[in-house]
Amino acid sequence: MSLKTILIILISLLVVVIGVLVVYNLLSDDEIVTPPTSNPEQIPVSDPTTSQTAKSSYQGRLIPISQEPVSYPTTDGRKVKYYSTNNGNVFESNFDGSELTRISSIVLDNLIKALWSPNRDKVIAIFDENGQAKKYLYDYNTKISTALDKNIQWVNWSPKEDRIAYQYYNSVNQDNNISIAGANSLDWTNIFQTRMKDLIVEWPDSNKVAIRTKPSGLAQSVVYTIDLATGDFQKIIDQTYGLTLLWSPLGDKVLYSETDNTGKNLKLKTIAVGDLGNQTVKELDLMTLPEKCVWSQDNRTIFCAIPRSISNLAILPDDYYKKKISFNDDFWRINLDTGEAIKIYEAKGSEVNAYNAKELILPPLEDYLLFINQKDGLLYSLEL
Repeated sequence: MSLKTILIILISLLVVVIGVLVVYNLLSDDEIVTPPTSNPEQIPVSDPTTSQTAKSSYQGRLIPISQEPVSYPTTDGRKVKYYSTNNGNVFESNFDGSELTRISSIVLDNLIKALWSPNRDKVIAIFDENGQAKKYLYDYNTKISTALDKNIQWVNWSPKEDRIAYQYYNSVNQDNNISIAGANSLDWTNIFQTRMKDLIVEWPDSNKVAIRTKPSGLAQSVVYTIDLATGDFQKIIDQTYGLTLLWSPLGDKVLYSETDNTGKNLKLKTIAVGDLGNQTVKELDLMTLPEKCVWSQDNRTIFCAIPRSISNLAILPDDYYKKKISFNDDFWRINLDTGEAIKIYEAKGSEVNAYNAKELILPPLEDYLLFINQKDGLLYSLEL
């Protein structure tokens, strides 16, 4: 072999080696992964998309349907009604915001809360009057307003009738009872005597009233039910930190939250309360508060606004109630029987930090999901 041939072969091999090194370096640069910067104060929320049962779904239209900030929305199945936060006027519209109508032009100052009756024709309105909470029953049919007894504390409607359940506490003679009454509060009946104060009273189904201590991530709360037929008193959920809840439509299940004794490590769970001897507690693979969910009428599906992250400095639910924290939500449908989780709306682009949902409403046909956005106070509608 001549010297010239040997030089040609060596030069060819050198070219091949250089080419391989160049390709290797290019590929290596592409494969370098820079760890994403993270906020040490934010905890990523457990994402149901990591579950084998999670699915993607069509993303419907999400639009604001009120023209001003609102409060205390409700639906009669055909329309959505709500109070104007600005002046207390009452409006109603279709679920897509069309046919907006003012149905009451009464100016309501210092409105703290409004509780709609099952038929949405009456409301218990609570006002701040010189630092005192005053309660009134207003009938939209008769236009008559009736003041409720000043000793009535927490009050709630029956799920189906114009009746109320409430705590009656008289600080003078120390009367402290859980009672039920007609909407006018005249035909009242005491169903339970207690020493506990500042209770939350709920009426989850026609046969029982529920009471619970107020929630905090720094104090334990407990839930009891009172059977209206027998008077039996049952503990449903024992001492639990961060305990806040949402009853199912049939009143036989509870969606509730739990934290550790510092208000951290939020968990969302369900419990069946129909058979107290065989209670089954399930922990869900997501992190949100029951106040950011709503039950479907099928009694096994929930729709939730799920934050993408939650500050590990937050005390829950305390800081949520005090509006010290704000979330950035996506929206999910979860089947509690199968565990299937479907994302029904993911905020993207300019909307990525747009929604912090509360007071979710699911009309009977379940073709829309309504909620108040705490970012701007407007009522929104998500087409399902």
